[in-house]
Amino acid sequence: MSIYQVTNSNRVTSDQPATRTGQLPADKQRFSKLCLGLALTCWTVIVGCQSRAPAGASGKASGDAPMIVRDATLSEDEKTRLLSAKDALVTKLTGRLMDAMAASGPAGAIEVCQLEAKQIALDVGQAQNVSIGRTGVRLRNTNNLAPAWAEQFVADKVDSPVFVRLSNQRAAALLPIKLQAQCLMCHGPSEAIAPDVKTKLASLYPNDQATGFAEGELRGWFWVESVTP
Repeated sequence: MSIYQVTNSNRVTSDQPATRTGQLPADKQRFSKLCLGLALTCWTVIVGCQSRAPAGASGKASGDAPMIVRDATLSEDEKTRLLSAKDALVTKLTGRLMDAMAASGPAGAIEVCQLEAKQIALDVGQAQNVSIGRTGVRLRNTNNLAPAWAEQFVADKVDSPVFVRLSNQRAAALLPIKLQAQCLMCHGPSEAIAPDVKTKLASLYPNDQATGFAEGELRGWFWVESVTP
C-alpha cells in the first residue's frame, strides 16, 4: 500500500511505481516510499505558499463560501475525476522528489518542495481543471485550513472518503490520509526524526504541530474541487 492510502469500497489508489514485471527492486521501493512520505510534507508548502487561493480554497468561511447541497450525489465519472487529480499531483511531485532525494537527501528534498511544489500544484490543477489542497488533524502550516464545506468533516475526523455537491454546482471530495511508516521521518515522534530533517522543518514551520503521529493514524485529508460544474 502506498503512502497516500485512500480507503474506498470501490477503489484503493496506489502511487507505488512498477517495472514492466509490476515490481521494483526492494531498495528502489524503499526509496520511492521515502519520496512519497516527503510528498506528504510538501503539501504544507504548496498551500502555505499560495499568495491567493482559488475560489473555495482558502478554508475561511465567508458569506458567499460554497456549502454542501444536501441529498445531492456525484456521478461515478465525477468521483473518478477528483481521485485522478489527486493521483496526478502525487505522481508529478513524487517524481521531482525522487530526483532531489538522490541528489541531497530528505532535508534537501524538503527545500525543493518549498521552491517548486507551488508551481507543480498549479500546473496539475490547470491540467486537471480542479482546485486541490490539503489539511491536517494537527497543522504543520497554520494557513493550511480546510475549505468551509469540509470543516465539519475535519472536526469529526472523518476517516473515509467523502464526495459532495457544492452550492456553486462544483463536485468536491475530501480524501483521508493514513500515516504510513515512511511518513514517520517527518511526522513521527521527535526521536524518530533525523536531526537535519528536524532542523529544516523547524526553519520552515516554526509553529509545527504535525509530529507525534503513529503509523496507521489519521494524518489529514486531501480536498479537491472541480473548477467548473
